[in-house]
Amino acid sequence: MTIHELLAPDQPITWLPWAVQYFFLIGLAYGALWLGAFDLWRKAQDPRLQTLAAVLMVAAGLVAPIALTADLHQPARAWHFYAQTRFGSVMWYGAYLLPLFSLLSMLLGWLLLRPALARRGEEHDRVAALARLLCLGSWSGDAWLRPLAVVAALSGLSIALYTGLETMAVQARPLWHTPWLPWLLALSALLAAQSALLLLNRLLAGWQQHTEARLLRQIRPTLALLALSLLGWALSGGASAAEASALYRLDPSWRLAAHWLLLTLGLLGLLLLAGARLSPRLRTWGLGLLALHLVWGLRWLVLIQGQLVPKYGAGVYLYDIAWGPAGVLGILGTFGLLLALLVALSELVRAPALPSVTASSATQAANPHSTREAL
Repeated sequence: MTIHELLAPDQPITWLPWAVQYFFLIGLAYGALWLGAFDLWRKAQDPRLQTLAAVLMVAAGLVAPIALTADLHQPARAWHFYAQTRFGSVMWYGAYLLPLFSLLSMLLGWLLLRPALARRGEEHDRVAALARLLCLGSWSGDAWLRPLAVVAALSGLSIALYTGLETMAVQARPLWHTPWLPWLLALSALLAAQSALLLLNRLLAGWQQHTEARLLRQIRPTLALLALSLLGWALSGGASAAEASALYRLDPSWRLAAHWLLLTLGLLGLLLLAGARLSPRLRTWGLGLLALHLVWGLRWLVLIQGQLVPKYGAGVYLYDIAWGPAGVLGILGTFGLLLALLVALSELVRAPALPSVTASSATQAANPHSTREAL
């Protein structure tokens, strides 16, 4: 009997945590765009929801391409996408689809924010002057909203397909090479956008109870559909599900991450079932943070943990996340930039201060949250 010994050197992963940040943030952007665009066609529109969606799509839509450029390792090579034609490459199409989506989402976000910018411009400070400047006049853009929303929503759909197909196209990784992946990424992105808007409604001045109730009604079916889709992938995912099962048996880090995500999914279900038994604030914060964690963790499990399987060979690689820009610092820096943009936009679109009124101390004592709800 002849024994052939094969040595497989440990290879570093190609897609760094920057890719997770891009997939997460671009999902927030097109998910918020879909929610804001869909609300324009409702009979009872929600201006608060449209404003929050615009803030999120603009902020996330600006940060996501930065994360993608950082993941290219050599950002200057991006011009090769335009200098050469590669009709067989999904990323070549994405080089044109992503800038188009950025342009359309910024335009739609600006039109949705113009009424809030105009109200902010009624004040008399430097920020108000900037808000008046960003309005570009006092003309009405309502006639452009719906047509632009349709085109931008279709562009968001193209980005959802592109981000899913560019991963699915890697045939050497059975975990990624499944038609379930684009669907799971797009559906989870919608859940992340709904959850982020739920939190922004609480964080930014102008909290509206009917906006929160509408988002909660939307989160329930989205989360249920995501859970059923994950179950469908596990039962009928073919080679992708088989590789996930092998990773679960062979890789302790994959097994830990999978257990963590299943626990998060279970906690989300319990919070939804508890319903009115919990305080509204606890339910909102719990649902929002857990759902965002679930969506981000799903992308980490698929994109980073999925690369621990050698394309050619046996076993799994070991991965230690770096502390520098290619790891923890990059993740924190990306989220920090997103937070900074959200803060800046919230200051630009916050409602003008209400005129001071004389209120009795008894009224204030009876309703201590009245000041918060009036903002």
